[in-house]
Amino acid sequence: MRTFFDIATAWALGLGPWITVGCADEATTLLRAPCTDDAACDAGSVCRAGDCVPAESLACGAGEVPILQPDPPRLDFGVATGGAVDRTLRLRNIGDCTLVLFHADLVTADAFRCSSCRPDSFPVEVFPLRTHALALSFQPRRFLDGSNGGDVHTGTLLVTSDDRDYPELRVPLRGRFEGTPQAATSPASVDFDYVPVGRTATRTIEVRNRGSGTASLQVRRIEVLTSTPSAFSWSAPINEGPVDLRPIVAGDDERLTVEVAYHPKEREQHHADLLITTNSATPPGEGGEHSVRIPLRGASTTPARISVSPGRIDLGPVAVGDTVGRPITLVNEGGTPLQIRPRWGGARPNTDLFTSRARLPPILPGDYDELMVLVTATAPGPIQGLLVLETNVPATPTLSVGVAAEGRVTVGAQVIKIDMTFDNGDDGAFDDDFRNVDLILENPYGLVVHKADPQPTHWNEFGRPTWLAFGAKEEPERIVLADFSRDGTYRVQLAYVEDCSSVPSGLVAAVLGISVEALISYLTGGNTLGITGGQLSDVVESLCLARSSSAATVTVFVNGDVVTEVPVVLGAKNDAVYAADIIVAGGQVSVVP
Repeated sequence: MRTFFDIATAWALGLGPWITVGCADEATTLLRAPCTDDAACDAGSVCRAGDCVPAESLACGAGEVPILQPDPPRLDFGVATGGAVDRTLRLRNIGDCTLVLFHADLVTADAFRCSSCRPDSFPVEVFPLRTHALALSFQPRRFLDGSNGGDVHTGTLLVTSDDRDYPELRVPLRGRFEGTPQAATSPASVDFDYVPVGRTATRTIEVRNRGSGTASLQVRRIEVLTSTPSAFSWSAPINEGPVDLRPIVAGDDERLTVEVAYHPKEREQHHADLLITTNSATPPGEGGEHSVRIPLRGASTTPARISVSPGRIDLGPVAVGDTVGRPITLVNEGGTPLQIRPRWGGARPNTDLFTSRARLPPILPGDYDELMVLVTATAPGPIQGLLVLETNVPATPTLSVGVAAEGRVTVGAQVIKIDMTFDNGDDGAFDDDFRNVDLILENPYGLVVHKADPQPTHWNEFGRPTWLAFGAKEEPERIVLADFSRDGTYRVQLAYVEDCSSVPSGLVAAVLGISVEALISYLTGGNTLGITGGQLSDVVESLCLARSSSAATVTVFVNGDVVTEVPVVLGAKNDAVYAADIIVAGGQVSVVP
């Protein structure tokens, strides 16, 4: 039998809710502990004033009303900078009887989401002084389409209930989009090429924020992932803590420069990944951390070694207007990939000579490639040129191949050649000048030959035209017209397709998410890496703060003789100027500027 002390002790320790006395088979209930929440009651009951009462007893009767109170009354999501922002809206019943929520839905709120507002989640009973929570998130559409940030988004959550005064309650929603940080690294990969054992070579990698709006990119960690950790190392200010970078589109050109060193200690081909971890949103809108992998390569075995055959090319006699070519074979006899970039030497290379490719892919050790050297004879007489092969071979960084041909005129044959040069900085290297002018020839029927259609085959009696551009900047450009037999007026047109002369090429490459080398490769006809001319133009235009005009010169030759030289000034992008008319009449050619 239990004593009063036993009952008091059990009450104080919260043992209950029922206190019983007596033997195990004759237990008698004396009193019940008060409930503190609904979890202490059986199913179908709720806790009210310390007692568990049937839920149906809280239904509204005479003089009783449910009252819906949203908490908070206005839901502010704050600032989103790279991912969804989650918030909870609490719907509280401060009335004295059960509130029924019939429906909750978002209106005028394309940037907001409510995961708890599914139709099958309602109706919901909210007992007096109880709360029903709704999960909402803010993820503006601009995360997905790349628009600039700084926008305030507003919306409305509509809640319908049996609240007598506010059966349709509207809760204002608000959020601010500051943009999406996104990491851009340049270059996208690093090849140290050949470095002898015991030597050190360094390269720099730049990290920029090409995200939208004004959200900062935070560079948090950098590490080298490799099986030979002694071969590569890095240094950057991030050693002192995370680095924040403002976005390019905000007018800033903040960057983090990472210096990567290659210091081989054994003769081997080395590979590694530089892992740069940031708060970049990839895909845009998902937020969190994202790591950019930059492949690192280096070799300490043997350097590349080039063998060229033949060492001189004689293309022989070529009828004026015809094109002939011969290949040269390039062999890599070394132990490191061979890199070759062909160009034509001399102050003013003869534009009758050209190669089939402006850029070659790396040639692996023991492998070979062929480069076609061609000539389109536009005048009788000797044609001479020097093909310069720039390589990564330490012993022979440049190798020259002499090229010769002889133009032979046929009776009555005439060939028109149009050369166009324009101001765009350094012609011999890729610098920060993106000005670009295109050369177009229009025949008497309005058909054209230009970059987009360099070898049209449907001009028939109006001739056989070809378009060609030289170098990384497509300058000079050349059009040759042969085999024309019908009189008419041909029009020479210049189109100013890009007018920016002050944007760093590294910045353009970073915004496109490629390396400077890849950008040059694209401009010289190499692998596009998914980049289009429209994307490049849009990037240059968005970053160019100073516009610049360009002066161009058009030179017209007939069978090698200069007929006219026309200077042209183009003021801004999208300018189009007719530089000259070429008139063919009775077999004679004349030019009117």
